[in-house]
Amino acid sequence: MLLLEILLGTVFIGWVALGVLNYWSTRGATVLQPDQDTTPLPCTPGISIIVAARNEEKALSATLESLLKLDYPDYEVVLVDDESTDRTGLIADEWARRPESAGKLKVIHNRELPAGWRGKVHALHLAAMTVGGEWILATDSYLVFHPAILHLAVSCALRKEAHLLSLFPEVEFGSFAVRVVLPAFALLLSVLFPLRLVNDPKSSRALAAGGFILMRRDDFEALGGYARLRDVVIEDLGLAKMFKKSGRRIYVAFTRGLFCTRMYHGWRETWEGLSRSAFEGVGFSVVRVLAATLVGIALAVFPWASALALGLRDAWLGAAWTADPALLLALATCIVSSVVYLPCLTLLRVSPLYVFTLPLACIFYLGVALNSTWVSIMGRGVPWKGRHYRPPA
Repeated sequence: MLLLEILLGTVFIGWVALGVLNYWSTRGATVLQPDQDTTPLPCTPGISIIVAARNEEKALSATLESLLKLDYPDYEVVLVDDESTDRTGLIADEWARRPESAGKLKVIHNRELPAGWRGKVHALHLAAMTVGGEWILATDSYLVFHPAILHLAVSCALRKEAHLLSLFPEVEFGSFAVRVVLPAFALLLSVLFPLRLVNDPKSSRALAAGGFILMRRDDFEALGGYARLRDVVIEDLGLAKMFKKSGRRIYVAFTRGLFCTRMYHGWRETWEGLSRSAFEGVGFSVVRVLAATLVGIALAVFPWASALALGLRDAWLGAAWTADPALLLALATCIVSSVVYLPCLTLLRVSPLYVFTLPLACIFYLGVALNSTWVSIMGRGVPWKGRHYRPPA
């Protein structure tokens, strides 16, 4: 029992440390909102918006409609239909023929994926090769934007003297699975990539959200563009690292009411979507995957399982739970973990009751990581939208 108390005490201290880290990291973080800054821009650099679209027929029309209504004087949209097997290409062409798209929307149809390239990064590369804006905005084909987002983003980038600005979108949660898993994934990211360090030019920690990456084109091209990331699945993280390693400043901010996304639908799509990048996210290291599995179980599953088992044992024996130090420590650890997790749920506008699903989310994501590792090494590779991705040779 002493060993159990020592383990629970260690996990308790771990959660307290994570809570302090998250509070320090996000205190004073920038949150961009509509009508927040109406000051005229000192300049309005031309912006080229590049979009990779593969099998996005359900979401594409809403994305294009919002992009064509942006309140910004000088921008273009270049969309690459990346070998879609649904109506994505036809929908893009229909929008390109509309009068309001004249001079703003260009559609490229990609019919093959060259050897050594990943699908999305190749599509973005094709788009980036055709643009002429002073800034490039890389985004996704399933987002809906507020008209003011470019004005606010450019203003923030100029104010922060950033060479790369990335914004986190709001997420529409269309299923129970997504409400369980994605807030826990957000907590994981906040621990691995503390925002204060990401925004600190002196720190090597780098992160970007793929839904909105605004970067100076001269810097992007000087660094080699997407060609340097041809074999990368997590191209947003790759871009952030590329910019920061070169000494260029990156800046990441939150948003409210500026753009939103619905990333996955249900357990299966969430499983596949996270599996796509899980193994790459740990540097294709089996040791790191196994270490993360042990740490995840210790932090998110062990306290709740201990509290349940000890509570049932005391009830069976008729013992007073208040006299059981191990049970009290397990309950205290569960409470602290919930307090640390609650800000992620609040930020994503998910019910506080989902603090009780953290163990389930942890087990699910650990399964994702182990599956991503297994199929990458032993199988055809991780499937995503009709393609399979294996680690680069």
